[in-house]
Amino acid sequence: MSQEELIKFYGIDKNWPKEVPRHFDYDEVPLGELLSRTAIQYPDSQAIFFEGFRMTYLELDTLVDQFATGLSKLGVKKGDVVCIDLPNVPQFVIAHWAVVRIGAISNPILPVNRFVEIVHQVNDSKAKVLLILDYLYEEYLLGKDLSKMPTLEKIILTGLGEYLPKMKAKLGTALGKVPRMKKWPEKVGDIIFHKYQDILQSGIPINVPKVDIDIKNDPAILIYTGGTTGVPKGVMTSHYNMVVNAQQTDIWATKQLPEMNQLKGKGGMLIVVPLAHAFGNIGMTVSVLEGWKMILLPRPPDKISKILKDIAKEKATYMPGVPTLYIKINQDPDSKKYKGKLDSLIACISAASALPEEIKKEFEEITGASLVEGYGMSELSPVLSLNPFIKELQKTNTVGFPLSDTFVKIVDAEEGTKILPQCPNESCENCGPDEFKYIGEICGTGPQVMLGYLGRKEDTEYALRKDSKGIKWYYTADIGCIDKDGYLRIKDRKRDMIKYKGHGVFPREVEDLIYMHEAVNEVGVIGVPDPEAVQTIKAFVSLKPEYQGKVTEEDLMEWCKDNIGPLKYPRIIEIVPELPKSVVGKILRRELRKEGE
Repeated sequence: MSQEELIKFYGIDKNWPKEVPRHFDYDEVPLGELLSRTAIQYPDSQAIFFEGFRMTYLELDTLVDQFATGLSKLGVKKGDVVCIDLPNVPQFVIAHWAVVRIGAISNPILPVNRFVEIVHQVNDSKAKVLLILDYLYEEYLLGKDLSKMPTLEKIILTGLGEYLPKMKAKLGTALGKVPRMKKWPEKVGDIIFHKYQDILQSGIPINVPKVDIDIKNDPAILIYTGGTTGVPKGVMTSHYNMVVNAQQTDIWATKQLPEMNQLKGKGGMLIVVPLAHAFGNIGMTVSVLEGWKMILLPRPPDKISKILKDIAKEKATYMPGVPTLYIKINQDPDSKKYKGKLDSLIACISAASALPEEIKKEFEEITGASLVEGYGMSELSPVLSLNPFIKELQKTNTVGFPLSDTFVKIVDAEEGTKILPQCPNESCENCGPDEFKYIGEICGTGPQVMLGYLGRKEDTEYALRKDSKGIKWYYTADIGCIDKDGYLRIKDRKRDMIKYKGHGVFPREVEDLIYMHEAVNEVGVIGVPDPEAVQTIKAFVSLKPEYQGKVTEEDLMEWCKDNIGPLKYPRIIEIVPELPKSVVGKILRRELRKEGE
């Protein structure tokens, strides 16, 4: 079956937003050239806003050239891996674009990672250089055996205050609000230490080496997966993968939202999702593509409504986020104060886990922006599908349609060889007794599919499989279906499916139903061992503040029995203060399983 036949087979073309081209002619350029082009087109447009500090695209491009020159003088060359262990600060942006500009590979490390995790990532990628914030070095690496990272030759240290306004940096340091390491080392074992600003200065005069980059085969970024199925694996994404996915994501919004299409060189992207995460990284790339201001938050503020304050003040037009972020914004009583004051904000994307409909509606009511759910992963650079921004085409509990030049198919979860048909049921919330005729593993193909996993041939061959026509498909390990209107629905991860008395139960489906209870803030559902049922269904629930102490586990159980089918309602409910989450706010079922043992 051809890709075009798949579109018709699943009825995707019926509701596909006509404003978005099904095929697009993408710029085939190295990733670093996106920034060069924008600096030429919009030299005076703001590129970065960080805690009061501002930088134009011309200034950013110049600093990137300086740092690229400095890295080259340090011995970094094409194909070398540079680890970047920084929160959302200007140094991350500068270093990342400098690394890819000289054909080296940017390898972001989540700034919450501890010593063992850092060691694994450095060793697995054979990184030669590590750029790290001084207080992260002090907290996680100081006094540790750095010889456990034998390929590491140099560590570059930088401070949080280096791109803060001078007065704010001095005051923040004096009050202890800007953490810093008082004494920086010069050498530990065989590893030489350098200062970030020294590398920048060594790049004057600018002399960026000319590098021949094969955009479709040379890796630009190495993003490590979260390790939910074992040790984290390095996802190799090419220059082409990243440039294309930025354009795919960009045209999905700008073609459907005419007001956004007028903002080239003028808009703003608020980025609180870590730049070290694929979702935050694509936000940065789209910003550069559009010439938008990156409004960087190093972490979610304690007073979450500050995000809305920054949006209003800095005229942000776009924001990527996760459901947890939107839930917290909705719950902050001060968020309501910004209603009618966020005219600049046009669009937001939610990813990483299911977005409850009531959360979407409440956020849209407060902000006036359109919030849509998307789906993807690091292996897809990272966006595979998005719900339409056009209100009439949006569909609850779905992740919309694959992006331009992207195709999906559902295959049997056992062998992955049989293409399953579209679900014909009117309500896909309950596909009926024949649901496994339509529900299977989600596969995606398109120009954003990764090159493979670094050094893991078997894992790569299992995840990337060619069909009879030679088309490469990524097997996501997610379970879903295409509903009767052609929308992609995520049911769950393969490994998370619960076997209750011989019936397959999808935790996400149960979670979506429990979210309909007015008192529920967050919910996570798992299967726990049961001598009779093999597995029974357990729900961990946190309550909204106004319902805490007023709603009991028994109340929730009674509601579930009345509102959820007999094979799917949870047999055990535990109310907890908070659910465990990943760095981007995704509820971690693996941690719940540990608690449920």
